[in-house]
Amino acid sequence: MKRIVFIYLCALLAFTSFYACRPSDANLQKEVNAVLMAYPGATASVHHGVVTLTGYVDSEEMKLDAERATQSVQHIKSVTNNIMVNAPAPVLALPTNPDHILIEEISSNLSNDGYNDVHVMVSDGEVTLTGKVKRTDLERVMQIANEAGSKRVINQLEIE
Repeated sequence: MKRIVFIYLCALLAFTSFYACRPSDANLQKEVNAVLMAYPGATASVHHGVVTLTGYVDSEEMKLDAERATQSVQHIKSVTNNIMVNAPAPVLALPTNPDHILIEEISSNLSNDGYNDVHVMVSDGEVTLTGKVKRTDLERVMQIANEAGSKRVINQLEIE
């Protein structure tokens, strides 16, 4: 009988020791929060070693990375990833000037800056630059063409 009580007490002691060595949910929460600092917008809750991720991040990659990072914390049993990905911001199309206005504006500005060897062609809002320009002037010529409100500038200039 003493032997059975002794075995029972040893088992109880072993179980208690094992359970006491396991980190509490509060400690796991601190570790998970530290990992999630790299993922603004993501939050977590821990219950019996199971983590539930919530919040919003900017990409699917960030969502998956947050899950992987959380899984790397020791003593985490599992991770439920309920993080949502923010919708991308809408791309606003910049208004373009009609072709004849683009030609007039770009040609006038190029002429005013002394770039008389540069020729402008426009089709559907796309500007094509031809002619000759000095390498040092190329950036300014491209700037003039871009600032006029074109969709795209195609550089076919010959560098002197």
